[in-house]
Amino acid sequence: MRALTALPIDDDVLDRIFTFCPTFSTLQSLMLTSKAFYNVYQTHPRSITRAVAYNIVGPALPQALRVLRYPYGDDSLEDDSESRKKYHEEDAHTMATTCPEDHDPSVIAAREKMDLQQDAKLVQKLEDIYSLTKKDRTSKTSVLTSDESWRFRRAMYRIMFYCKLFPGSRYSLEDMDELPADGVKKIQLQRMAVLREYPTDELLQIYGVVRFMRDVLEEVCDEDFGPNNAVDVLLTLGPEIVLRVWQDRSYESHEDNLGFSLFDSDDDIPLYQGYFSVPLQNIWTARKVTTPPKDDEPATKYILDSVVGANDTCSQCPTPGGFKLITAGNWHRREFSPTQFLKNRLRQTMWISSPFLEAVIKMRRYKHEYEDPEEDSLARWFVAVFDTPGKPSEWDAWTKDKSYCDKCFVRFLEENAWRWWYAERVRDGWNAPENCWYGYNCKTMTHRQAHAEGKNHLCVPTRGDP
Repeated sequence: MRALTALPIDDDVLDRIFTFCPTFSTLQSLMLTSKAFYNVYQTHPRSITRAVAYNIVGPALPQALRVLRYPYGDDSLEDDSESRKKYHEEDAHTMATTCPEDHDPSVIAAREKMDLQQDAKLVQKLEDIYSLTKKDRTSKTSVLTSDESWRFRRAMYRIMFYCKLFPGSRYSLEDMDELPADGVKKIQLQRMAVLREYPTDELLQIYGVVRFMRDVLEEVCDEDFGPNNAVDVLLTLGPEIVLRVWQDRSYESHEDNLGFSLFDSDDDIPLYQGYFSVPLQNIWTARKVTTPPKDDEPATKYILDSVVGANDTCSQCPTPGGFKLITAGNWHRREFSPTQFLKNRLRQTMWISSPFLEAVIKMRRYKHEYEDPEEDSLARWFVAVFDTPGKPSEWDAWTKDKSYCDKCFVRFLEENAWRWWYAERVRDGWNAPENCWYGYNCKTMTHRQAHAEGKNHLCVPTRGDP
């Protein structure tokens, strides 16, 4: 049908092109290309907008929209006691069924478009982390199948909704101390009512994603400080904090989101005890689930249909490792001091180790606010060491695309980091002086700068110990 434009394509085709826009900004740009394009868009603005929203969020759009549209109560810490009382006495069924998931949204507001894109980026990053740690350790970006991704995202948006509905920021420690036992019980019943709206298989998927979030938080929570249920408390801050904790490898800088410090209490906080586990366990019992999930069993089975390399061994030795093996996909998660890889006495020689460390640091991308914090790592340097020319033939089989146990990875770097540093200095114009007989084992270089700089010690010893 060619009616609204003088273009050599039908309006129906152009309408179809609109529905393939990957973002709302792309849609806006295409719409404003010409008046003819705009007129075509105006014939079906709602269906086109809905199609683009699905392109951004995927099939979890109904869950994503509920996160934005639910009429949450005011969670400000300045709420008066009557407001708080009204909140935790609100009917559980009403709370659970208000603003249900809309599978055919007719209108998406401008503000919702912005928030959908922002939340979709967050969920995508979390899916990338989940994929790296649970699906395939060799890829930093998600390799989940479409079905696996749908399960993960649907569960993550529902978790996001749950955490916004029952946020950890609603009460201060003083407020929680004054909260009566029946008040805590009523809030727990509200949580159970919200989760009870989902079928069992989808609840198991929520459980699987919560387990993943707990794994991230447990890596940084010190069992010797704060309440025993610190992970439960942090979970109340939602998926965004889980991503930040993963990136920062710490939770201390995000405690402000709670309104109190975890270090202020060594006791469990009853309101958050079993934040997800208690209502889920009650639902398993009420539904008489014959095989409820167990914390000592893999929870990935509720999300993933298959896992890559779970039983892999090191490429250079028979050490088993699976997802603990080091690969190019997870190098950025490894924390090492580069100088620890300098051979023997090189690491004890400040005139060699200091410029070496400076050179490695320069290879790390400077962390700006708009950059991915994961890029600020030693990953680029690891690649450079593997790519260093002139390594002995015994290292030919050690390539950057393989998996290594910690011991083999460290061994490779210890044997080749100095070779990289030699090649790097030569590349920068350094004329290497005569080799010291004792090479990287030389004792004199550790306390005599003139000798350390007057002879080349980035070499294999020809005298003394090899």
